Amino acid sequence: MPSATPVRHAAVLLALSLSSTLALAQHAGAPVPLARSTAAASISTTEPLASISLERFLKIRAPGSPQFSPDGTLYVRDWPDGIWQLYRVQGNAAGPDSKMTKLTNYADGLSGYSISPDGSRILLFHAVGGNENTQISLLDPKAAPGDPNAIKPIVSDPKVQFAANKWLADSSGFLYSGNAESPRDFYLYLFDFATSKGTRILNRPGSWSASDITADKSRALVSEYRSISDTSIYELTLSDGSLKDLGLASPDGSTVSQSLVGYLPGEKSVLIVADIEDGMRKLYQKDLATGATSKPIPEINDYEIDSASMNTERTLLAVVTNKDGYGELQLYRLPGYDKVTLPPIEEGVISLNELKTDRITWSVSNAKTPGLAYTWNIPPIGRAADKPRQVTIADTQGIDLAQFTLPKLIRYKAADGLDIPAFLFLPPGHVEGSRIPFIANYHGGPESQFRPVFSAQNQYLLAQGFGIIQPNVRGSTGYGRAFHMMDDYKNRWKSVSDGVDAAQWLVDKNLARPGRIATYGGSYGGFMSVATLVEDRLRVERGQQKEPLFGAGINVVGIVNMKTFLEQTSGYRQKLREVEYGPLSDSEFLESVSPINHIDKIRVPMLIAHGLNDPRVPVGEAMQLAVGLMQRGYEPEQIYFPDEGHGFAKLSNRLIFSQRMVDFLRKSIGTDAE
Repeated sequence: MPSATPVRHAAVLLALSLSSTLALAQHAGAPVPLARSTAAASISTTEPLASISLERFLKIRAPGSPQFSPDGTLYVRDWPDGIWQLYRVQGNAAGPDSKMTKLTNYADGLSGYSISPDGSRILLFHAVGGNENTQISLLDPKAAPGDPNAIKPIVSDPKVQFAANKWLADSSGFLYSGNAESPRDFYLYLFDFATSKGTRILNRPGSWSASDITADKSRALVSEYRSISDTSIYELTLSDGSLKDLGLASPDGSTVSQSLVGYLPGEKSVLIVADIEDGMRKLYQKDLATGATSKPIPEINDYEIDSASMNTERTLLAVVTNKDGYGELQLYRLPGYDKVTLPPIEEGVISLNELKTDRITWSVSNAKTPGLAYTWNIPPIGRAADKPRQVTIADTQGIDLAQFTLPKLIRYKAADGLDIPAFLFLPPGHVEGSRIPFIANYHGGPESQFRPVFSAQNQYLLAQGFGIIQPNVRGSTGYGRAFHMMDDYKNRWKSVSDGVDAAQWLVDKNLARPGRIATYGGSYGGFMSVATLVEDRLRVERGQQKEPLFGAGINVVGIVNMKTFLEQTSGYRQKLREVEYGPLSDSEFLESVSPINHIDKIRVPMLIAHGLNDPRVPVGEAMQLAVGLMQRGYEPEQIYFPDEGHGFAKLSNRLIFSQRMVDFLRKSIGTDAE
């Protein structure tokens, strides 16, 4: 056990003084282009990247979440003022020089929106201060700008988290979930605009969501989520609340990760994505009457499916597959699954923005583009297609993005011989054989995956001479069921070991020197950033290494005490996280993998950052670590933000955090190559 006893929230709050706010934008969310154009933002120059300010990097942006109303009007979320809001575009594209009308002004931003099929209504999703209690408001798109009655709350309770699931095809209402009755459970409701009321349609505890509903509103497709590897799917009869099990069975009798895409034409069969074969998420068609199941599109069976979606008319199906972190979009006509030849799309991570009637809109993100979207009118059979049209334009801040660094996909051996994939970034002009300061960046989740998306923060660090490795340690998604379950419960520390092995690979390849590598991560990645410091020192003590590999650590909204984290996280997350990390009843194990209980092994400078409104990883986790280090004579740098939660939404806060983070890295591991 460490010299410092874990401290609970109240004690730590008294022990620490709070400084301003922190912001980590996971990555800017970026969608990317067909042909990498960032026209109209500003004239790019070839000024050296190293001389450009951090603020200019972080202000690179492109409008996100493009959606069209049936009359062709384009809506986007954008953040010219540093916070996401909804805008209506006056023209064919959204960019820094476009005429746009600002429709929302939420102090903490707009997390999302959805346009009804007929375009008569827009749902707005928003929360306060990062608390994740998402509320749903209704915007009248016909209202005059500035009309105080244009927006009204319709599903609202500041203590409840709501989520809109699915519009009714006739736009008369929508399905949504919420945890009003119990903090641990999400029930299903149907909101009817005629009565302005929501009615509960499924009265069973659990974490429920809806994927589709029949045209006559008599049946719906619903799912109960228990963990990433254990989901049940059903058809719900709304008249009596009965459930028909639609789940696919695993050959070995284990749990199944599965989700419902929707009803096929005629509403007599459904599309399901499940990992019952080879542990890979594949597409299946199931007949509702006979239960007969098939894989209808052989060409997509070799890779994990990221997402699948149908248009409201059920005439088109779009599928995005995950190929070693990169994405590929395919489009098919229903019911025969006839492939539609798409125009060329630039390599990157593809997101489907919307599939409506005969229009498809997608985004692609890669390391050189901050996120541009394109829309394409799908031609009738036998008719030539028009070219896709760019609908979002980036503000590049005058920076030549062609200079940005693309990652290299590598694989290294873990201590037990397992292959671990990772993305490796080297600074511009890196000289082979030179050793540079490196950042080992661990993703959150842990059921997540580093993918080669745009990150302005990463590109700034690279321009300053830092290298970055982003390992997808065991437990990551995208590589099949077996891989993402390799870190569950008692295997937790194996993923930590993988994180240290990434640093060892850098040293073995003569890319970095021991002591000049920093750990860095947010959420579960924050746990990894602290736990890898512990494992690094333990390896030295066990004689496995001559010296520590890491010279600094950055913990952003991370877990340090598994027991207090599970006790204090939001109720709806507790049971979900117990499946992953282990039950609270096994406190001995939880304490054994908690970095706070091995704090005597942490002997490097640390930067700790957290939002005070974090409902997922309460700020007491950060404070325990800070107090524990101070009790041992260390002075960790700390940043706390009163208006942020789990991840950081405001540009002003991202600027504060990122500058502190860069200064910390310069002081702790330096910038010079050797």
